[in-house]
Amino acid sequence: MEIIKLIIYIFILIASSSIGIIYSNKFKKRVDELKDFKTALNMLKTKIRFTYAPLKEIFEDISNSLKSKTSNVFFNICKNMKTCDVAESWTRSLQETETNITKEDKQIISGFGKMLGKTDLDGQLNEIELSLNFLESQIEKAEEDKRKNVKLYKSLGVIVGVGLVIILL
Repeated sequence: MEIIKLIIYIFILIASSSIGIIYSNKFKKRVDELKDFKTALNMLKTKIRFTYAPLKEIFEDISNSLKSKTSNVFFNICKNMKTCDVAESWTRSLQETETNITKEDKQIISGFGKMLGKTDLDGQLNEIELSLNFLESQIEKAEEDKRKNVKLYKSLGVIVGVGLVIILL
């Protein structure tokens, strides 16, 4: 009977610690995804400036070169471009794709998409540059949130687990 109790206590401790780690990883993933969006926008800027390739082809290239959930956003943009324009595809893809970025991040990224394909080359490059500046500030905020919350959630998971074990003793 004591062994069963000990196993249950260990399970509670491991489960609560795991939950804390899962929540803390969301902050890490948000920073990574925002950096991927920044990389994607830099790639977009370069390809628009130098290759004059169609946006759909550029988005496919970006989708293939990224590794995180951000690549799914660009894949979905290409898929949605079959039925609607670039701006609507961009917005729809951001809403449909499951990512770790916040609503504020999505608004900034979505705002950029509204101008895609509607201005000349210089206008699009300026819009990308503006969006990159906004993304940089969001990355700084995300890294600050990460510094504060990663350790908090990991510790909280362990403390809750230890607290439950003590209560059950």
